Amino acid sequence: MYLSARPRLILEQLMMAPQPLHLADVAEEFEVSERTIRRDLKEVKATLATFNLKLTKEKHYLSVQGSEDDKQRFKWQLLDLTYNDFSPEERQQYILKELLKTDGTLKLIGLANDLNVTVSTISNDLTKIEEDYLNSSLISRKKGMGISLNASEMEKRGMLSDLFWKKYPKQQFMRVLFNQFADEVTEGRLNYITQQGHIEVVEQSLRNIRDSLAYDITDESYINLVIHVAISVQRITEGNGMKETLINPEVVHYPEFHFAQELLVTSLGLSLAEVPIGEVEFVTMHLRGAKAQNYVGDFNSNEQVQAVTIATQLIAKVSEKTGSSLTSDSLLKSLTAHLRPALRRLNADMSITNPLIHSIKRDYEELFGIVQASMKEIYHYQPVPEEEIGYLVLHFGAALLQQEEQVALSALVVCASGIGTSRMLVTRLKQAIPQLKTLKTISLFELTKEMESHPYDLLVSTIDLGQVDYEYFHVTPILSEREISQIEVYLQNKRSHYRRKQNREEKEQQLTKLEAIHLLENRQLYTETVVTLLSNFQVVRIDNSLTTIEDTLRAICTTLLEQDRRLDVEGLLQSLLVREKWSGFGIAETELALFHARNASIRQPIFQLFPLTNPIMMPAMGGGEVQVATIVLLLAPEKLEQQGLELMSQISSLLIESEATTACLQSGDSRRITQFVVERLLAFANSYT
Repeated sequence: MYLSARPRLILEQLMMAPQPLHLADVAEEFEVSERTIRRDLKEVKATLATFNLKLTKEKHYLSVQGSEDDKQRFKWQLLDLTYNDFSPEERQQYILKELLKTDGTLKLIGLANDLNVTVSTISNDLTKIEEDYLNSSLISRKKGMGISLNASEMEKRGMLSDLFWKKYPKQQFMRVLFNQFADEVTEGRLNYITQQGHIEVVEQSLRNIRDSLAYDITDESYINLVIHVAISVQRITEGNGMKETLINPEVVHYPEFHFAQELLVTSLGLSLAEVPIGEVEFVTMHLRGAKAQNYVGDFNSNEQVQAVTIATQLIAKVSEKTGSSLTSDSLLKSLTAHLRPALRRLNADMSITNPLIHSIKRDYEELFGIVQASMKEIYHYQPVPEEEIGYLVLHFGAALLQQEEQVALSALVVCASGIGTSRMLVTRLKQAIPQLKTLKTISLFELTKEMESHPYDLLVSTIDLGQVDYEYFHVTPILSEREISQIEVYLQNKRSHYRRKQNREEKEQQLTKLEAIHLLENRQLYTETVVTLLSNFQVVRIDNSLTTIEDTLRAICTTLLEQDRRLDVEGLLQSLLVREKWSGFGIAETELALFHARNASIRQPIFQLFPLTNPIMMPAMGGGEVQVATIVLLLAPEKLEQQGLELMSQISSLLIESEATTACLQSGDSRRITQFVVERLLAFANSYT
């Protein structure tokens, strides 16, 4: 059976889609006109006819009709087909895959023979690969020797992961994965980059570890982690393991380090001594980068504080450049939640895939430029990839789209692409259909339980759910006008006609006794933390004549010792200084520096300010140095309730809330600063309760 490139790809889409495809969507996917697709359909129809199948077109929707046996037989034939005609993109992906998987050189004539094209075509493909996939000239071409790829092992793994997702759509892979590889037709395609057996072993090992982690992992982060580790296992077995030494010795103290060891030992079938320590570090950083965004984090690390700081600065700059007031607790919390794993990825030089990046840049061109420029002004360590910027844009896009809505219907949103994408979809739904009052976002793991326990008027999903017992809409995260129209027609045809029974609304508004107790307990914990912070708050001027960071901190710790004789000054001092290894202390564009830690000798939460008689230079959180005239100290006990940690982490946002706030805190005026802190801590307490 011979098929040219585009008809074959159209057939793959038709056979794998759970529902009919719109002709316009197919044309948009291949970036051609609908007329071109109609011409290709002649070859599609002729091919299907040889397998007793028929292509039908109803109101511009395309589908394949025929018996399930014939469909299954054709799928096998289609997927096992040895292609005589590759699309340019398929050729380039094949060439890049071969370059990534070899440590030596490849001959142009060999690639040309494999792909049934000329050497000139392969040469042109190499140039295109550098432009579209590598963003630089990483391919070495030596006459008579062949071609090779100049990339580190970590870079190669990142590109192999990207190639896997280009070949295998995430939504389809997620459905297959969560069905425990039940889809036999698509199983063979998993071998594109790594052996399917590696994927299955890694997934099972990770599934077991997932339950032991102290935090949740989103569905999308989970499948990304499966592929990252499976590729690592493949590379190790091929003799391409990472270095035997650690880049960051601190990594052994992370709780994820133990889980990474367990994951690699199980997946590789080796003893712990045989697993390269560099591989353990690599997987550890990926585990840390997979934390769900609602995880408050370890207060002892600089991660949470830096995330709040950058989020606050970013909101201020984007608000100024867009002329919109975007300051809100919800935006600050969602941005902070996203930036925590983003900073882990940036610090570890880890790549990220953003399948929406082209749509985001097209639909939010101006906003994308504003967020990118603002982030560049704030974060000085290294350039932030466009993929990361794209996710930040979604948060701001959702904030800009928000408007007041009215009552009526409820919807359940299944989305595995992270909080930013989920919020964008939810906001788009609210904007397009104001009658949607209650919208809840869940992961694929939670779907069955949620549908059994609560009735919803509408179910939308960015994931292909396959064959399920309830109606749903498979939509893009940005929600096209066509998708909105389909949803509106569906809701208009419901018997309720945008009305819900009053007794159900009243029932939803009632709290059970246990829920009421939980609510009051939360309020109590937040209030107790605020009371303790206010009791311990003070502004103390420090005479730092020696002008070194360590001596200045020792003087501060000595001041604290006067309040609590059980304090371990040297232990606390080391806890404070170790943060420099992460990202410094100073806050850019201010004269403030933030030091924070959790320590066994700390008995109660502490928030204090220390103006310095002699300003000193300190490393800044975003890179570079700043002159510091006031040190802000945040200390927490090793055992502190999550509510207390969350509140203390949010306090850091005060430091850069506004120019007036910053000026107040670095003024050295004890009375003025104390009055401001009292007002803001009370406001924090009220917002949490």
